Amino acid sequence: MATKKSIIDNELIREILAIRLDTLWKMLGQNEAGFLPDKNDEGATGKFDNKGAIFTPGGLVYQDVDERSILYEPHGHIDGKSFRERIRYSMRFDNASLLYPDGIANGINLDGGFFSKAARRIYTYKRAAYRRKMKIGNTAPIEITADDIIKSHCPTYIKPPYGARTRISSCLAVGLINPPLFFAYNTTELNFSQKQSQRFIADLDQAREQVVSCDGKILYPPYIVVCHDTRYKENNYTGLTRILGIGKFGEFATITFEAVTPLLQKEMKRRKVRLKPEEDAFAEYGNLTILAILRIYNQTNPGRRSLKYSMYTLAPREDLGLNIRKITAEAKKRYNIRRKRKK
Repeated sequence: MATKKSIIDNELIREILAIRLDTLWKMLGQNEAGFLPDKNDEGATGKFDNKGAIFTPGGLVYQDVDERSILYEPHGHIDGKSFRERIRYSMRFDNASLLYPDGIANGINLDGGFFSKAARRIYTYKRAAYRRKMKIGNTAPIEITADDIIKSHCPTYIKPPYGARTRISSCLAVGLINPPLFFAYNTTELNFSQKQSQRFIADLDQAREQVVSCDGKILYPPYIVVCHDTRYKENNYTGLTRILGIGKFGEFATITFEAVTPLLQKEMKRRKVRLKPEEDAFAEYGNLTILAILRIYNQTNPGRRSLKYSMYTLAPREDLGLNIRKITAEAKKRYNIRRKRKK
């Protein structure tokens, strides 16, 4: 199972959470004014994550929706700071950003139908192959649907019908979870030549490796990171961040920005998570203290959602190295947030 360190110890997640911290202050201001988006509405975003995002290792994608090869301008072997600037720039574009060791392809329109079919075929055939009963009738259905796969990679509070970003990312994650079967599907479906097969093998193997900068920092892990623009739960104050492909089927993680409430405190107590608001608080506004909560969900079977998960608080300075005072001051100025006294 993935660890807290393996998920957050990289420049991609650090930059996304710095951007989300900026957004948090906009949402706190809107909450004070009575305009906080409903938990299922879009628009829980700020200046830098207005369009949401999908970041994925580029080696998973052989071509775009128009069957064109992926092209990008290489940035070479860069340092952590320059990479984070590229990530912030990438958040301006719709669709997906594909990450490569030497560059980023922005605004790539992925073929959702292709990845949905790949995920469905892979797990339908796996279920059929491991079936003990030879008689097909009068038993549980063999076919796996896209909704089965998506359900297993979302927390229970995300309900169907699922949006395009949720569908594509969940099905694409199958490439990281089952690379041999994903390769076999691509080879057959796209009718690869030997040269194309060799290229895709190299790309797919590379997609499962973390990439390190010239100054020794991990730029991004071999995961898919989804920046939703919907809160999805009442106590979350920014768009949900979801991390996929982190292990076996059904393993995924979420990061939320939640206010300290009696309900959250009870959950933390059950999970044996110590509350340290003086170290872990991302924002304090009026009577609200906001924490970044990481939950890592256990593996499961298609169509099911494991209720077992690990829970952690993220410290902005210690865990993420964020200059919280600078980000907060700039966000308050940007969104015209005035100091509010506690009641």
